[in-house]
Formats: sequence, structure tokens, C-alpha cells
Amino acid sequence: MSSRRFHLHWFALIVAVLVAAFCARLGVWQLQRATEKEALISTIEARGQHAPIPLSTLLAKSDAAHFPVQLQGTFDNRHNVLLDNRILEGVAGYFLITPFKTTDGHWLLVNRGWLPRGADRAKLPSITAIEGDVSVTGHTYLYSSKTFTLADDNLEHAQWPVRVQKIEMQAIGQLLGVELAPFEIRVDPAATLEAGPQLARPWQDATEAILGPERHRAYAVQWFSLAVMALLVFFAASFRKTAS
Repeated sequence: MSSRRFHLHWFALIVAVLVAAFCARLGVWQLQRATEKEALISTIEARGQHAPIPLSTLLAKSDAAHFPVQLQGTFDNRHNVLLDNRILEGVAGYFLITPFKTTDGHWLLVNRGWLPRGADRAKLPSITAIEGDVSVTGHTYLYSSKTFTLADDNLEHAQWPVRVQKIEMQAIGQLLGVELAPFEIRVDPAATLEAGPQLARPWQDATEAILGPERHRAYAVQWFSLAVMALLVFFAASFRKTAS
């Protein structure tokens, strides 16, 4: 007759504890990310309720992202920037970003919207110029400094329109010979800016993010479950049959 007894295997115990700790740590990180996303969404929603903020006020802020703004000025149609690898409904394209000089002399980058890339990557899309003094309504947006790209942009011998993998304000400002505001303006989706059909403006703020707080919590539950499973597997494997 045989019975099951617990046999402690120290190496297996160490491995099980390390795996469980690793999974639990990832679970905690996912919960932290959920909290961060909730805070960001709350910030965006609160700032979106403001009336348009004067540019001078925004330039003095340490955190000027996601504020509504209305500017008067002219576009620099000779120096467009195409932000590469922007996917819209499964189609590859660019964000069209054009330098803008306000009536009081400030320079900003204005993201006008999305353009399809076309079948031939070597052929850049045609860009409609916006002439004369215009009013731009939208919101401020700051790019993350942690944006991943496969290669750095080489702007030393750039030709316009310039195609880039990420927006670096200082580098583009140097290329233009002006001092750019540290944020871009993303045009209001309902605004009429170009003559004729308007560009798509699928701005993906945190309120529209694919990976929202609820998804982070779901991932946290999965990681915590894996942590518990690792310990259960260890204990189940540690019970062995022994002869009576």
C-alpha cells in the first residue's frame, strides 16, 4: 500500500518562488499602469473643458499637453513634415505636420491629419497648400521621449517634405532655423482647414487608447493567476507516492 508524502526539493522551490515573484511583480506593474491611465484620462477630460488657452500661457506651463487652443497665423507650406508609419484602419500612411507662424511671431508644428502612403513608398503624397492668414483650432500634444523607432532620423541632408520616424522638436527647429514650441497642435477633427475634403484626424488620446485601464487590470489578473499557478504546480509535484 502506498501513500503520498511531501518531499521538499530546494531547487524546485527556489525556481517556483522566483517565477511567482516575477509574475506578481508584473501584475503589480499592470495595476500601476491602470492607475496612470485613469489619471491621464481624467486630466485630458478636465483640460478639454477649458476655453482655448492663450499661447503665452501654454508656453509658460511645465505640462502643456491636451489643452484646447486657437491660433491665428500662416502656414509655411514649403517645409512639410511627414510622420511615417501611421496606420489608419489597416492602411499605412503619414501624419502631415506643417510649421505655423502665429501673428505674434511664435513657431509651432501643426498636425493637419492623416494621408495615405500609397503603393509606391518612394513616391510621397501630394500636399495641398494652405495660403494666407488662417485660424487653427485644436489641442496641444506632447510626444513621448520614449518613442521606439527602428532607426534614427538623419536630417543632415533633408529634402522637403521631410519624412521622419518620430518628431523631435529641437532637431526640426534647427532644420527650419526657428525656435519651435515644445508641443504640436493637433487640429480639431471638426475644423475646416484645407480647401475641399478634410484630412482624417484620428487622434488617439488616452480616452481612445486601445489599451485602457480595464485591459491593464485584466492583464494584472492573468499575471497574479500565473503566480499562484506556479506555486500550486510546485506543491503538487512535491507530493510523491511512497510505499507503506
